Amino acid sequence: MKTSPIDFILSTLVISILCLISFLSIKFGVRPFSTSLLAEYHIIVDTLLFLFFYGLASALLLRLMMLVKPFTPGSYSMDDSLFIYWKLFTVTYEFGKGALLPFTTVFAKPVIALLFGAKIGKDIALGGTLVDPQLIEIGDEAIVGQDTVITAHTITSGMITLTPVRIAAKATIGVNSVLMSGVEVGENSVVAAGSVVPPNTHIPANELWGGIPAKKIKAL
Repeated sequence: MKTSPIDFILSTLVISILCLISFLSIKFGVRPFSTSLLAEYHIIVDTLLFLFFYGLASALLLRLMMLVKPFTPGSYSMDDSLFIYWKLFTVTYEFGKGALLPFTTVFAKPVIALLFGAKIGKDIALGGTLVDPQLIEIGDEAIVGQDTVITAHTITSGMITLTPVRIAAKATIGVNSVLMSGVEVGENSVVAAGSVVPPNTHIPANELWGGIPAKKIKAL
């Protein structure tokens, strides 16, 4: 993947600003209370809250970025300004998501995904990783198995393609599966464990798919 000095400069600048905001929040908003209540142990609470504030600040920034310049599906060269924008967004997301790991229980995963821009329905189970949350939609009562990877981008031959991924209500994605850009999984459909669903595959409702690459196994 092509990188340039501007990528490092922008990423460093954004991360530094987010760290500064989080540090100042702790120093002036939390430390006076944590020091008086916990004495020398205040550093533990301060550190955890620093990570929490950093994650929230990252999510707020990404939401603002999506509001000002949303991602338009399509194919772009690695010299395109959108590719630079996507890299900055992705780095900010990864650092922000990492900062929130101490607070990301299995029950909190859908909330974290929603916080970073994914469209999340009610009562879902999310055990996998969303690589491009701003382009991923998961319907009500869907199940995404452990260690599944869902990505809304594909990089090939010097081009990046961004295409939304949609998982309909009550669909099930088996553990260790990979869903690539442009995939749509219909309502009540099942993707078997360990499957790889290629880009732009549309799985109709009420079907079982599986394999590498995933193909229809039977109707449900």
